[in-house]
Amino acid sequence: MISNIPEGLRFEVQHDKIRFDLNGITTNWMSQSDGFIKRIDKENINQNLILKHLTKELEIKNTLDQGITYLKTQKYLKAIDMFDEVIFYDDEYGEALLNKSYCLKDQKHFVKSLRYYRKAINADDSLKDIEYYKTLLRKANNERDNFPRLKLNIYAGDEYFSKGEFARAIVSYDKALANPSKFKDKILNKLLNKKANALFKLKDYGEALGCFRKSQEVGLNDYAIFGEALCEYELELEVNEKFKAKLDITKKQMLKQVLILNDLGFYPQSLAICDFLCQNHFKEDEFYFKLIKAREVSING
Repeated sequence: MISNIPEGLRFEVQHDKIRFDLNGITTNWMSQSDGFIKRIDKENINQNLILKHLTKELEIKNTLDQGITYLKTQKYLKAIDMFDEVIFYDDEYGEALLNKSYCLKDQKHFVKSLRYYRKAINADDSLKDIEYYKTLLRKANNERDNFPRLKLNIYAGDEYFSKGEFARAIVSYDKALANPSKFKDKILNKLLNKKANALFKLKDYGEALGCFRKSQEVGLNDYAIFGEALCEYELELEVNEKFKAKLDITKKQMLKQVLILNDLGFYPQSLAICDFLCQNHFKEDEFYFKLIKAREVSING
């Protein structure tokens, strides 16, 4: 029997299925063992923002289910858009990570699919599927064997980066960058940004700054503009006005942006980003408390 459901959240049961309703937002029918049940346990819900948190959880569950529907009908790009929305909300949402892995596998992007499978089981060990993993590992290895050397070096760099081995990632990216004329500008942008990001993780802000600037020389792009501003801030240089633009980045990067905007006195811009983040993060973790503190600064100036 379902227990520990927060007050105000209605649910109905039919046989072994259950669905939830809150203020007109209704989920699909689901198994009573569905992982969503654990997410909305009283202990996991922000008691100070209980209705907002629950509302967002229901919305995200429906987004996840919509993505699964797209996946089943082979509408992979639409499915990935849905799963990415869930992952933005919670980058440890195991079901979204796993289903994105399925999408990538069906598109024959086996190396990327393997990466998302590993993220999924790191987030939720109960999702482990040994046979799927063996199949994916074999296909990923075959895909790597057939990569042109340039692409192989990029993927190797991405693998090292995902493991936190940033110095080794840079070595691989440099191998790929040995012949930059072979890349289209868009790919060269991304590769330079990848290297710059690895340098930033190693706190080599000067080299990262130069790399982000090279990326912009190839072609202006928001990621490099934002990265340049972060490097300039870390180096205690004057921050560029371009930094104020809202970018498509992770929540952690957006919080970093908030902190810098507050330091620079751009409180209205900072508050707008805080309010957006507050609609996409309710779990009372370290990020949440940093966000609330930063929002208070944005309001009070």
